[in-house]
Amino acid sequence: MDSKKYYYLKLKEDFFESDEMLILQRMPSGYLYSDILMKLYLRSLKDEGKLMYRSRIPYSPEVLATVCRHEVGIIEKALDVFQQLGLVEILDNGAIYMMDIQNFIGQSSTEADRKREYRARVEAERVVATEAPAELPKISDEMVAEIMAAPKDTQSNRAINSYSASFEDFWKIYPRKADKAQAYKKYNARIKDGFSPEELLKAAENYAAQCRRERTEERYIKHGKTFLGESTPFIDYLPKDGAQDHKEAVNDDVNPFRK
Repeated sequence: MDSKKYYYLKLKEDFFESDEMLILQRMPSGYLYSDILMKLYLRSLKDEGKLMYRSRIPYSPEVLATVCRHEVGIIEKALDVFQQLGLVEILDNGAIYMMDIQNFIGQSSTEADRKREYRARVEAERVVATEAPAELPKISDEMVAEIMAAPKDTQSNRAINSYSASFEDFWKIYPRKADKAQAYKKYNARIKDGFSPEELLKAAENYAAQCRRERTEERYIKHGKTFLGESTPFIDYLPKDGAQDHKEAVNDDVNPFRK
């Protein structure tokens, strides 16, 4: 057995009394952040504190949202907070290092020695990362499925793996392929609100055309779940007459006493 691989954390009894955890949990979304932090610790164990799929592909916020089961926005804010508190370090190649994990793993040498060795490892990769190509590899949908392959029997953990034909048509046209399962949930919600698949498809076509026309960078293109969200930004991309009718219907739903 390789004694250098650990698949458990050894947390001290005062773990949640550290300055970092006290600051973290006093934040508005602090308990969500601490949940995310623990999940990142556990996912990084196989590589002794490093988060990098197959040692070469970075975990994007979208993928972390899937594996941690939190919204992308929460993941992005959490990572920013973790960096400010010195809990994680994100290198130029996208590798995420859990900076205090050496406090919780290891069976030999002193804690100080383990931390020095870990810091040396991070610094060595930083040098390599600064020389790496600017375009980083990305995790594909197939890789996400592989990452999520663990428990499949419970309803809460089962990933959506089949989509309606109308949604697949929508997804082929939509200009940003990210967080498909969440986009599908919003798509079905909008269908229940009375929008037709044809209207949603037309909205996607018009939005995609605008993005191409304006050469919008991918990072500024709305996620599908946002485009189809309760704030209904997609309505602005429907034909004008239909959009106006739906806006009035939405306003009536929000304010039934509106004259």
